[in-house]
Amino acid sequence: MKKYLLFATAALALASCTNESYLGTAEELATTKGEQPISFGFDVSAATRADNTGATAAASLGNQFLVYAEKNEANGDAPVTNGSTTHQLVFPNYQVNYAASTAYTTTSNTKDWEYVGYTHSSAYQSNVQTKDGDATAANASAEAQTIKYWDYSATNYVYTAVSAKQSDISSGYVKFVKNTSGTTVYDKGYTVTLTADADPTKLYFSDRQVIDHTGAGSDRTAVNKYGGNVTLKFRNGISQIRVGMYETIPGWSVTINKFYYVDAAAPTFPTMTSEGTDKFYANVPNLLTTDAATLTVTYINTGARLNQPTIAVSGTNHNYIALGGADASATGLKANVELATSSATPTFNETSGAYTPVFPQETNDKTLKLKIDYTLTAPVTGETIKVVGATAEVPAEYLQWKPNYKYTYLFKISDNTNGDTGTPGTDPAGLYPITFDAVEVVAEDGQAEYITTVSEPSITTFGAVYVYDSEAAATKFSSYQTGEDEYQAQTAPDRLDIFATIMDGSDVVDFTLGTNVNVYKATTTDATNFPITEASVAESLAETSVGTKKITTELLNEDGSSCFSAAPTKVDAVPGEDGIDESIKALKLTGVKATTTTTALVVEYIKTAATYYTETVSIADQTELTAYLATGKLYTNNTGTTEASATFDGSATYYRRTAVKSVGKYAYKVIKVTAAP
Repeated sequence: MKKYLLFATAALALASCTNESYLGTAEELATTKGEQPISFGFDVSAATRADNTGATAAASLGNQFLVYAEKNEANGDAPVTNGSTTHQLVFPNYQVNYAASTAYTTTSNTKDWEYVGYTHSSAYQSNVQTKDGDATAANASAEAQTIKYWDYSATNYVYTAVSAKQSDISSGYVKFVKNTSGTTVYDKGYTVTLTADADPTKLYFSDRQVIDHTGAGSDRTAVNKYGGNVTLKFRNGISQIRVGMYETIPGWSVTINKFYYVDAAAPTFPTMTSEGTDKFYANVPNLLTTDAATLTVTYINTGARLNQPTIAVSGTNHNYIALGGADASATGLKANVELATSSATPTFNETSGAYTPVFPQETNDKTLKLKIDYTLTAPVTGETIKVVGATAEVPAEYLQWKPNYKYTYLFKISDNTNGDTGTPGTDPAGLYPITFDAVEVVAEDGQAEYITTVSEPSITTFGAVYVYDSEAAATKFSSYQTGEDEYQAQTAPDRLDIFATIMDGSDVVDFTLGTNVNVYKATTTDATNFPITEASVAESLAETSVGTKKITTELLNEDGSSCFSAAPTKVDAVPGEDGIDESIKALKLTGVKATTTTTALVVEYIKTAATYYTETVSIADQTELTAYLATGKLYTNNTGTTEASATFDGSATYYRRTAVKSVGKYAYKVIKVTAAP
């Protein structure tokens, strides 16, 4: 008993030096817990499917971070279960430093991270404030940092942390203020003020780590348990974007001539008249990391991203973005560059597809508008066709950049075009509405691919992989699919779902499947000479003759079993890249199966239906109907809009189209799916 009491006295003396009171009994400390210093370790959530740890993670943070922690946290100063009337400060922005191979050289270091004994310069102290809303609140202390011990009478510990380039803090380019108040505990984040000289790419914010007193907790190697190691997960505070383009027009090469933009908050395509040739230009709101900004960091209070940092950014927002170098020797996306012909190796705005850092914009509500001129060239004959004013628009929901995510937007130019090849306003626009594919690739917790058929209207598609969860006996969203041309089917019970969102101008269409939106399976008799493209499908669907077609279509609105595990449906939400659903109208193709070299899926949007001249066709029985449908389509109304069933109806009058009376306005998206891995 005497030995225990002596030991308890020593432990209490050490605890008192930490400026936090030990609220348990001497017997509990001595016999159950002993001296258990708080130590740190962490993971950096990388822009990949796996997290960085150890020296790799430390290097990302410049081998240091600042930690803030309270115990007995509650909203405001409400009483907690142990009778304390307020939460208590434990770590007032302590600096924690990494040094390889130093674990267990001190009692406060189990993962090569040490905080005891460090001091800060006066310049450093002035730029790290411990409490908001109080002009007299102490900044980072000049006193040497002391060791901290677990208090087993506390209800919980809550840790948050930040990291920035050390020289930026000392120079005042980066200033931190710890927010200690708010409506809820999730508001207790940071206000970070950055000058234009700061390097925001070095900003990292940890998840809010709550460690509850739920067990004895005496294992020094335990992760985020009382008595164990505090493991923090950091996320980079910026987003990264890049843009690429490629073309898929059979027998032609495509060269960009110029991009159009306008410095206006609410641009329209007619107002986009400024010409850019030195790099990629598009109208989209953004705040570059070369700008001064203020970041307000709070924490998500529900769902899959519970306790993760979310960042609101204020500063001078730009109305358009210019990506790529102006150096004439650079290989970026700009005027006079012949586009690549594959989505696997597109022409990027930067050499080797490098990313450009931007600040997050999680609440963005503005679309991306792209307007370009380009030239088609037939390599054999040298014939050229100039396309002027082709446009593309990407939904705002797919431009809500989150911190620590990388986004790649790919635009595909196919043989559908809405640009003018003659005199604007005099000659008809294009061949068919030009299509672009805008691909957003997100890599962190998952990967995403958004493909936007652009013309006006536009169709945006992306593939989501659902992985079978044996424990829950259900499927769960795993990640967006990227890196395939265009998508890759999955092996059951995992599945690939494809979502399609339709935009008419800058508005998302609340469509009706079977009325103004249709899903088809297209088949070609000769994939080499008659490939399935947006233009060839449009021509096939509008075909008025009854001759044998090279490309045929099968309507899949009600029975898509040959291509999907369930019939197409309309949904009101799609899976976000972070696993949280985003509210937006979309077409859902569930459990998409692989297409072949001679087949593809097609989504059709009808803005304005064409009208046709028709004539009646005499069909006497099922045999005659089957024979006719093998060579052409039949309709059961005299406007040529309602396709006849493959089953003979003796009471129906059958019609065929003979000519187009008025041209409609359509948008198409051809989807190709490779075999499962």
